[in-house]
Parts: sequence; C-alpha cells; structure tokens
Amino acid sequence: MTDDVLMVLRLVVAIPFATTAVGGIIRPDRQSSTLVRVLIALQLASAVGLLGSSTARASAGLALGCVLVPVATWLLGRGDDAHTLPAALRGMVLAMPAALVVWYGAGPDLASWFGTLTPGQVVVVAAGSAVLVALSSGIRRDRPVAATPPTERTFPAVSLIGPEPELTIGMAVFDDFDGVYFTIQALRLYHDLEGVELLVVDNYGCRLTEDFVRSSVRGRYVMAPDVVGTAAPKDLVFRNANGPAVLCCDSHVLFAPGSIARLKRFYRDHPDCGDLLQGPLVYDDGELMSTHFDPIWRGQMWGVWASDERGLDRDGEPFEIPMQGLGVFSCRAESWPGFHPGFRGFGGEEGYLHEKFRQAGRRCLCLPWLRWMHRFGRPHGVPYPLTVDDKLRNYLLGHAELGLDPGPVLAHFAEYLPTERISTIAAQVRTTPGTAPHQVRADGVPRPR
Repeated sequence: MTDDVLMVLRLVVAIPFATTAVGGIIRPDRQSSTLVRVLIALQLASAVGLLGSSTARASAGLALGCVLVPVATWLLGRGDDAHTLPAALRGMVLAMPAALVVWYGAGPDLASWFGTLTPGQVVVVAAGSAVLVALSSGIRRDRPVAATPPTERTFPAVSLIGPEPELTIGMAVFDDFDGVYFTIQALRLYHDLEGVELLVVDNYGCRLTEDFVRSSVRGRYVMAPDVVGTAAPKDLVFRNANGPAVLCCDSHVLFAPGSIARLKRFYRDHPDCGDLLQGPLVYDDGELMSTHFDPIWRGQMWGVWASDERGLDRDGEPFEIPMQGLGVFSCRAESWPGFHPGFRGFGGEEGYLHEKFRQAGRRCLCLPWLRWMHRFGRPHGVPYPLTVDDKLRNYLLGHAELGLDPGPVLAHFAEYLPTERISTIAAQVRTTPGTAPHQVRADGVPRPR
C-alpha cells in the first residue's frame, strides 16, 4: 500500500477522533460518566499519535479499540437506544481504515508527507479535512423549536463512542398505552430533544407499549412488573438512566412549550446543582396552577395543592417549596436518594422524597417555567392497586426511615381504618426490611447496598 494511501487513511481516523474529543472537552455536559471521559482522552491520544510515523501504528490499534466500544455496546443489547446504533455504524466505518493502518504499517510523518504534495493536492486534502470536521462536529443552527417544521428536525452528531445523553426523560407506566403514546409523541413533536434519552419503565407489561417505545420511538424500554406501585418503577427510571440529569414524569403528562430546552440549559448553567427540581402544575383550564403542596393531611394524603404567586411569572427565579406532587420531578442521577424499598402500591412519596433531599443537604425548588399538565381523569378507572392500607404502610415506612414523628400519620388514618387494622400495619412496618434509615452521604448519594 502506498504512503499516500496510508497517510489518507490515518487522517480519515485522526480528524474525526480529534474533532469529537475536542468537542467533548469544550462541552463538559457531554462527559456524563468516567468511561466517556476516559474514551475522550483515548481518542485525543490516538489522533495525535496518528500524525507521527513512529506512533501511527500503535495509535491506529488504540483507535480500533475505541471505535469497537459502540459496536460492542450495540451488540450487547442496547440497539433500542437512538444514539447507539448510529454510533455503532460509524464505529464500523472508522474501524476499516484503522485496521488497514495496523496491518500495512504507518507510512511517513505528516509534515514530510505534506512537503511532497502539489498545491492542488494540498487544496484537496484541506477540503476533505474540512468535510470530516463538519461531519464529526454536527453543524446546526440554533433556532426556536417552534419554528422548526418536523421535516427539518436536526439531530446531534453521533460521537465515535456514542456519548451518553445530557438528559433522560423517563416515565413509569402501569397499563396506560394511551398516556405513554401521547406524552412521548408530544415531546417529540413540540420539544427540543437533542441530547435527550426517552426511557419507559413498565410496571405492568404491555406488548403494545414495548413495541411502540422500541420500534417507533427508538427509545429504551424496561420491563419491571415485580414490585407493583408508583415508587419502585420511578426509582428504576433513575437507576437505568444514561443521562447525568433525569426528568421523571407520569405517563400522562404534557409539558409547556420550551420547558425541556430550558431544563437542559438550567443543568448546563448549574453543573453542581443536586437539588430536587419541580414546576407548577397547570390545570385543565390552562389558567389555574399549583406551585407546591402545603404540608397538611387531607384525604389520605400528606399535602394539599397550593400556589405561590412567585410561580405566576414564567421567567421568575426558582424558589424553595415544602413539597409538590410527583407527576413531574427532576434531579441529577448522582443525587438521587432512592425510595424506601418497602413501598408498595400508591401513596407516601410526596413530602417523603422532599424531606429526604433536605436531610441530605439539598433543596426542593420550584422552577416557574417547568410547567406541566396532568391527566387526572380516569374514565375507565384506576388500573393499579389503590388501597388505604398501602398508603398508611408507605407513610409509616417513610416516616420511620427519616426519623419523623408518626403521630400525625396515625391520627389522620384513624379516620379511615379501625384501630386494630392500624396496629397490625404498624407492627408489619416495624419488621419490614429496610425500615432503618438508609445510609446517605452528605451529598445525597446512597452508599452501596
């Protein structure tokens, strides 16, 4: 193989490697895990090494290993991720020139090779290099999402190593195909989903939901019917998310225009934020809204919808709230403290999660622009178990874990259950594994269990 061909093959690998590595360095929000940061460093080292004749062959071997990472990831079963398959295909393409350099040898140094080129050849090489840079960096225009017709949607450049998304939008669902369909399609049609992973945790097991998420949306689908309830699948959203920031929502929620793009920007502007982030609930009339819960017991629930006038200004500053409904909430994956493993059925999450964040030194914030609409109507009934026993049990478990006084819980549920039943549930709680407070570091990250 001639020196010219070998040099071109080296540039074909080195330029995309250098472009994506530099892009990862100047965009730290893309460095969402240690593996990604290590691979970025390896890409940069490979790109530099490919320019010299003495290091080109070894660097081509290193590059070959890097590009095979997304291929292996895809083959191991992550083909439903919209980012993984394109990254794998690109890795296969770049593996070919890297393998040829490893097989045939390095060729000359870059500087000496350029000295042998005619002016016309230099122009051709420069133009080809510019094309490679453009393809690797993903040129796009920043413009309002509302002004972008669906046929003109732009997608992020696929990195050589399949970078993890900057935000995961995950939802827990139980027998609600319609809710999943319309929530996801509204997100895809009306919101900026660049760098966003869509994840569905199915607590029921619906083939139509699975096919829709995997095939039509190219999102990720996790079957989790073992523990029925609202807490366990929400917990799995955070534990299965690939993004460093996670937005968890119910399967029947619609977001206000621009809210997803603004949430991504918020996380970029506040890289150290480990707080629990929520926004105002907008009612069906599109006007009334509730920014938080007041910590009052009513109707078998801890928390009553309330509104703070600071939330009326869509561009207002974030402010602290005592608690809020968990139809929509967000935090960084590394700050997720988890729900009590003993939670079952519905109830006990609001207030409990907020206090857990506060005890970890975090805040609970309302972002006035993170507005959402929730479908409360259930014309066909609630498909999941909804019992007073589960609510009482969950509240007692949560209060015991956090060291809160169970007196208000017991007093409130005495209005709904006989004394003997309350005593039985309280005795069960005292012997439930995991009732002791979880060991949580000061930064809110659960210790390995």
